[in-house]
Amino acid sequence: MKKPSIMAGYLLFTVLYFTTNIFAYTYSHSTSFTRTMARAATISSPDSVYYNPVGLVKLKDGMYLDLGNQGGMKLYEHRLVWANYHDATPSFTIPNLAVIGKIGRSAIFAAVYIPAGGGSVKYKSNTGIFTGALSGMMPYAMPPQYIKATNFWIQGAVGGAFSFTDWLAVTAGVKYSRFSYEVSMGYWGACVMKQKTAADGFSGFVGIMITPMDRIRFTALYSSQVIARGKTTDMKWHYSSIAEERLPDYLLAGINVRPGDAVEIQASYQLNFSQQRNYGTTNTMNLVTGAALHEFGFAGYDSAGNVVLGGNTQNYKGRLQHKIGLGLEGRVHERLILSCGVSYETQEIYLRVQNPLDPDLRNIGVGIGGKVIVSRQVSLEIGAARYFYFTDRAMYNLIKMNKSVTSFGFGLTAKLI
Repeated sequence: MKKPSIMAGYLLFTVLYFTTNIFAYTYSHSTSFTRTMARAATISSPDSVYYNPVGLVKLKDGMYLDLGNQGGMKLYEHRLVWANYHDATPSFTIPNLAVIGKIGRSAIFAAVYIPAGGGSVKYKSNTGIFTGALSGMMPYAMPPQYIKATNFWIQGAVGGAFSFTDWLAVTAGVKYSRFSYEVSMGYWGACVMKQKTAADGFSGFVGIMITPMDRIRFTALYSSQVIARGKTTDMKWHYSSIAEERLPDYLLAGINVRPGDAVEIQASYQLNFSQQRNYGTTNTMNLVTGAALHEFGFAGYDSAGNVVLGGNTQNYKGRLQHKIGLGLEGRVHERLILSCGVSYETQEIYLRVQNPLDPDLRNIGVGIGGKVIVSRQVSLEIGAARYFYFTDRAMYNLIKMNKSVTSFGFGLTAKLI
């Protein structure tokens, strides 16, 4: 970085606002995504309910149950000049559940899954976590020895899909989202700061599927932004304040190609919109810098080196985020399907408002797995994925943020009727 304003902006963050990346697998709502990295145009499995439910119209008539769970290991690394922190807290419970009914040209469905979050971070340093003190919740002379945070979203969706003709189908529905977050800090096991946040909100989605040829299908889905409102409660001082959390609106597009009866290729593209909007006020002035800031903010310098305060202290806008996936499934036996996939995701958060304890980073994902056809009514699947993240750097490489994630999952699909 060539300007000291980048460093100043980087430091003026708050530990109270962990991003929703904590052990989230970025729209991996089911094990099928873990093993293929692309499910936007799925039509051959009930798990399309989590991505673009319009594909449900291609199922055989009946009632279906889909359930699964994901977990895995992670390593977060944060190096700040004189202090190095890391976290390797595992997460083992990121469930998904869906019920689908299909008759004739229509399908109805209900699903519950984790769209973001789903894990915890635990940082500990006997010499003190100085980035925690910079949030303003701790005196800088006595930075906290530990920081713990747990963050997850739970999302439920209900809706339907209808096929007008063999080449045109649509879907629509409503989503309910619940956000939960807890953070605590302290010294050598003694908690001195603890807060809980709970918020909820509604959103909707519409989608379409076009089948110009028998073995090629195009799908597209738009999901509106989630604005979850609730309150943050301070468990030590016993007061509460209004809270608001968001999930971005997005456009999801996919292509499903079947070159043969035993092979299926899927490609998907997702574009997140809303984080590139500026939701805070540009008129708020930060009267002091450093530890007095309790929200995201940034400071700059003029040509003479004088500090220029101001900017958005609530929620600095982010970038448009892009995610591309490519997956392959092949039937190697009448009861066994093997799969693999690869994905790439861009970084959504600007460096100056990056949270180094839970950074948002560009990454490449590689998945592998398979599905076992137990009977005509029941199938089982397993999958694993490795996400490789690109290191984010600041202050002439003196600040480095990186992480790595290995996920795994299992799922069951059953035709009940």
